[in-house]
Amino acid sequence: MLNAPSVHWVEFRFNAGRLALDLSATVRRRASAPHDLLAAPGGAARWLEEAGLVRHALRLAPARAKALLRLREAIWLTASALIEHRPWPAHAARLINRAAAHPVAVPRLDASSFDGSGLEKGRARCTFSTPDTLKAALSSIARDAIELLTSADAHRIKACAQPDCRMLFLDGSPAGRRRWCSMNRCGSRAKGRTFRLERAARAQAGAAHRPARGASTSGASGGRVRSGQERK
Repeated sequence: MLNAPSVHWVEFRFNAGRLALDLSATVRRRASAPHDLLAAPGGAARWLEEAGLVRHALRLAPARAKALLRLREAIWLTASALIEHRPWPAHAARLINRAAAHPVAVPRLDASSFDGSGLEKGRARCTFSTPDTLKAALSSIARDAIELLTSADAHRIKACAQPDCRMLFLDGSPAGRRRWCSMNRCGSRAKGRTFRLERAARAQAGAAHRPARGASTSGASGGRVRSGQERK
């Protein structure tokens, strides 16, 4: 069950390497205590704006906002199945395909943004035209998911090695050995845990090699008694 976010879970992450995976990352710690960042009022609209898919936050009715959540779960299911070498769930693939079939926003030159005097005063602009901004955004996300899942980089989709996280990301490292969603987050946590375990193991090993309390004292005392008896 996905929980609505507390005050702590307010930051969207855009470091998964692809737009589709950034969307799946809006559920934190799926493997332990899932927190759905899009469940908060206005969360879906704010994510679309911060992802650069819309210029201004949309006013989404709850039923329309849920379309983004359904696409997110479909992407999660198909990407997870790929990682685990399982068949793609047919219903998830159908949902992604339906979203991808929506028309994407069409770019148009903004004639008023350039008067021929040169670009020093500012960059020429383009606008985007679409009959349904939400469906166009969903289409862009779904098409990115399809392109990624069927690309030569699909084998680089990974889940964070931190057991309570499992965020999906695209490993863009040259050697393909990235393990964590972020070294500053889960990587740091994992290294800290390893350090604590190693320190505890060293302390336990040191305790095992120390003589039992009172053992040397007893032996020395017995030796002194015998020596005294011999001197008598």
